[in-house]
Amino acid sequence: MRPWLFLATALLLPGAAAAGQDVSLGATAVILTNGGAYNVADPRLGLEAAYAYELGPWRLGGGLRWLPAGPGSLPLEVYARALLSTRLGVWRPAVGPELGLSGAPVVIPPRGGFPEDHSQQQTEQLGPAYLALHAEPLRFAFRRFTVSALALQWGTSLSAPGASLRLQLGLVHLGVSL
Repeated sequence: MRPWLFLATALLLPGAAAAGQDVSLGATAVILTNGGAYNVADPRLGLEAAYAYELGPWRLGGGLRWLPAGPGSLPLEVYARALLSTRLGVWRPAVGPELGLSGAPVVIPPRGGFPEDHSQQQTEQLGPAYLALHAEPLRFAFRRFTVSALALQWGTSLSAPGASLRLQLGLVHLGVSL
């Protein structure tokens, strides 16, 4: 099912689901690297569709990211997150862990001076699973609608913690409460 269909359903059917749930669509930029000077990748721009369920101060949910630009045969990520949130007027900041699987490669082929199987060896050490700290300091709710800008994320691969770095900037997310 397409992400825009979730948002359209939420806008057209306001009473379709219980309160405390929301869906959002957004744009994001992800940087993946294993620290080698030869393979720091440029930011990969992508789209994100997310779902969250509010349970007291917690926002439990997950989503999909599509990162079309750059190398990789499967430019998708799927993730789950548990964010601790607070309400201060319309401001709804949130922070917490994110666990995900990424099809975006951390290792890109080196240029000159390295053995041909060098990137394959590094790829085998770094699996697709990652753990990250996700923060949304600029998240606001206006009645049924939410807006988040400049969300930050910092993480690493689970198969070799610290061997890779994942940085993400959530550019903007627009959501609606169901």
